[in-house]
Amino acid sequence: MLAMKKDIIIVDDEKDIRELISGILSDEGFETRLAKDIDSLKIELIKRLPSLILLDVWLDQSNADGIDILKVLKKSYPYIPVIMISGHGTIDMAINALKIGAFDFIEKPFDSNILIMSITRAIEISELKKQNKELLKDEHTKSTFLGKSNIASNIRSTVEKVAPSESRVLIKGPSGSGKKYLAKLIHSKSNRNEATFITANTKRILTNNLESDLFGSENTDGVITKIGLIEQAHKGTLYIDEICNLDNTLQARLVKLLTEKVIQRVNGKYNIDINVRIICGTSKNIKSEIENKKFREDLFYRLNVVPLNTPALNDRIEDIPDLIDYFLKVCSKELGVANTKLSKEGYNYLQSRKWSGNIRELKNVIEKILILSPKDNTESLSLDFINFEQEKDEEGFEALVQKKMLSLSLKKAREFFEREYIKVQMKRFNNNVSRTANFIGMERSALHRKLKNLKLN
Repeated sequence: MLAMKKDIIIVDDEKDIRELISGILSDEGFETRLAKDIDSLKIELIKRLPSLILLDVWLDQSNADGIDILKVLKKSYPYIPVIMISGHGTIDMAINALKIGAFDFIEKPFDSNILIMSITRAIEISELKKQNKELLKDEHTKSTFLGKSNIASNIRSTVEKVAPSESRVLIKGPSGSGKKYLAKLIHSKSNRNEATFITANTKRILTNNLESDLFGSENTDGVITKIGLIEQAHKGTLYIDEICNLDNTLQARLVKLLTEKVIQRVNGKYNIDINVRIICGTSKNIKSEIENKKFREDLFYRLNVVPLNTPALNDRIEDIPDLIDYFLKVCSKELGVANTKLSKEGYNYLQSRKWSGNIRELKNVIEKILILSPKDNTESLSLDFINFEQEKDEEGFEALVQKKMLSLSLKKAREFFEREYIKVQMKRFNNNVSRTANFIGMERSALHRKLKNLKLN
């Protein structure tokens, strides 16, 4: 994968020193920006936050020396590593700088190899801290789209093709079907995987805060009050969930970002260059939104470069066993309980249910099983001890069978059960004969004959 260039601001009041350090760092593959005092540093920080700041202690032409600036930086941007450099440093000065929060203190004239090593370590440690936070939030992300169905196979194939490209992707699918998971999978397989993956969940952000949360904000003095999600995703990937929730003003701002690759913070004076890959998700019918003038058609065509669909869980029933195993493993770790195995009947029952909440609902059910399962259970777990809420169209099957069959002969009862059972299974698999036959354990041709004999064609 291609490594993204790291951005370093060099702050030194001597032009020759700034340009010398810039040349050394550029030769090592870093991007550099130059500042001579606190005012020029502020301008560079407003334009974009760097990966690291190299700061001289003595700034004769500045209103603040390096130590004063370090205090401001550690208070306002504690996550940006700062390395101090000085030609007249003392041990006390170095100790003071490290106490305030400097990563390192290097004396001039410095060995360029030592400088590069210190910069590299500082950036690596800073990024490891960010990655650890991401891992804690999403520790169990898989590196593939789970399932043995043709649908899952086609999605995996599309992801492998689209991930390495820079194409924008629009993911459509019902709530809980895994749109964010798919977006993160694309990012993990892309050339941007060393940079950040940022999610903007428009359903969870207050409408009044959407603009500042996405684009960031400044106060009247030009001081950054919020780094927006778009800016946080610079050089990485931004996933906007439920893109149709953006109003016309925000849609227009997004069009500008996609066409000009710049944004302005709320109350901001400067255009900020942005290099970000946009992936969007929606559970709405976006064509209807366009027809009803709720979504811009030009934005749709810019986002819909590669369309992807995440299917409802009821449309990929064959994948449920793989998902069950995955969630049993994941949820047992999250809950701190033993990884319980399900009985064959448990798998069959969970495959036969309707899932209005899709994968998210399946995960919740697995959590419920793990929490309520007998602690001394050593065998495969049946689900007899759990009462599941049934969908309305499922409620009548058991009562219907019991009521009818009690008045029938064995032969007629068997035939009645067979008809009702196959009718239910065909409905679950959207009348797909092959998938139904595979699930109930029949040859496809045998099921065709059965359907004909039972007059279910």
